Amino acid sequence: MADLRTRQRELARQTIVDACAELVTERRHLDFSMKEVAERAGVALRTVYNHFDAREDLLDALSEVMEERTQVLGSPNARSLETRDQLLLAVRASSDVFEQLGGISEAMAQLPLAEVGRNVERMERTKMITDFIASEMPSAPAEEAQLIGVVLRHLLSHRSWFWLTREYGLDTADFVRVVNWALDTLIDAAESGDLPNPKEQ
Repeated sequence: MADLRTRQRELARQTIVDACAELVTERRHLDFSMKEVAERAGVALRTVYNHFDAREDLLDALSEVMEERTQVLGSPNARSLETRDQLLLAVRASSDVFEQLGGISEAMAQLPLAEVGRNVERMERTKMITDFIASEMPSAPAEEAQLIGVVLRHLLSHRSWFWLTREYGLDTADFVRVVNWALDTLIDAAESGDLPNPKEQ
């Protein structure tokens, strides 16, 4: 009986988080009430408050659920990247995962960074990917390689996937193709000495 209650509680929590994601995705902003989430989820308002004390806790849960579901769906691990080809395959795999996540994925991409918070694991993943990209440009000055790595990391991100596919109409295949081209072009340009203009002294 305890196991059944635990599963029911987990299911109710998932339903509430999914309802919140739907509202954020539809409205493109965070102007929603706990009552609206309860109505969308088909549960009593007190049920929402049994799981989340405030809207901020519900938004935190969106981030947690996103992380959990990406792992379940097999999103690539940045620690396993050793070659540029592996990075390009990871872009494709990650994009497929973003598509499968649906509303949660779209809602997370729209949350302001202040709402998402500074997730330590996400920051570590960003550093690993940026360092990896910079390592692909051994002849470029370290500062310039890191700068290009940061730009490419952004292009590889979940937010870039959202804006290019949902806002500008690219399908996932086109998104992956363009990202791959940008990655190859910028790294090759840096390696050949075609770097951003130096800062003015």
